[in-house]
Amino acid sequence: MTDNRRQMTLHILSDSVGETADTVAHIVAIQFPQIQWKFAFTTMIDNVHMLREAILPHAGDDSYVFIYTFTNPDLREEMCVLRAPEENRDTVHSIDILASGLDAITTLTRELPSGKVGMLHQVDNAYYRRISAMEFAVRHDDGQHPEGLIDADIVLIGVSRTSKTPLSMYLAHRGFKTANIPLTLEATPPRQLFEIEADKIFGLMTGMDTLTKVRQERMNEFGAYVPNYTDPNYVEKEFESARTLMRQLGCLIINTEKRAIESVAQEIMTYLRMNFKGRFDN
Repeated sequence: MTDNRRQMTLHILSDSVGETADTVAHIVAIQFPQIQWKFAFTTMIDNVHMLREAILPHAGDDSYVFIYTFTNPDLREEMCVLRAPEENRDTVHSIDILASGLDAITTLTRELPSGKVGMLHQVDNAYYRRISAMEFAVRHDDGQHPEGLIDADIVLIGVSRTSKTPLSMYLAHRGFKTANIPLTLEATPPRQLFEIEADKIFGLMTGMDTLTKVRQERMNEFGAYVPNYTDPNYVEKEFESARTLMRQLGCLIINTEKRAIESVAQEIMTYLRMNFKGRFDN
C-alpha cells in the first residue's frame, strides 16, 4: 500500500552525542502523524566547517529541518548566520533547542554559559544507576527472568494492557530497577513474587470498559483476534483473580484509569520513599 503522506526530514545536529535533540525531534514528529518523517544525524561537530558541510546541501529545501543543541558559542553563532536568508543563499530551516533557556538565564543573571559539551552525561552515580535500571527493566519486562525479582526496587503486576511496560520504563529512567509481571487466568504467578517485600509490589488496575476498549484497539492495530481478550465476562474474571492475588500479597493497588504515566509513577515513588527511609532519597 502506497504511503501518500508528505515526506519530511529532521536532521539532528549536536556538538555532543545528540541525545537531547534526538528526543525532542521524535516528540515533535509524533505530533504530526500525517507526515512521514525521516531522521538524519550529524553529531560530535567540533568546527564550523563540519557544520556547513552538513547544512548547506539542504539549504532552501522546505522538506528538510535541522534541530540542534550547540553549547559551543562558535557553532551557535554560525547557525544564526546560516538561518538568516541572503540573496546568494536559500533559507536554512532549523530549530535551536537550547537557545531560549541559555539566553533567558544570561539575560537574568548577566552570566555567560560555560560552553562545555556533553555535561548531561557527566559521569556520576545517578547516571550509572539510570543505565543499570533501564537494562534491568528491559530484561525483566513482561514476566521474564522472575528469579531476578529479589533485586528489583519495584515490581508491577496487573492484567494485560494496564500500562505495566511503559510505567516500568519511565520508573527505570528515574533510576528504579523495575520488573513487571502479567497476570492471566491461564498462568500461575511466579513463586518469587511471594518471597519479596510487599511494599515494593504494586498492583495496577483500571476500569473494565476502558480496558476492553484498549484491548480492542490493540487487536485492530495488529489485525489479529485473541479469544476472550475483550469478552466482558472473561475480563471480569481476570480482574477478580488479580484483585484476589493483590490482596493476598498485601501490595498497594493503584488505579491507572485516565491517569498519566508520570502521575502513577509519582505515587509509587512517594510510597517507596515513605516506606524505605533513606533508600530512595537520591
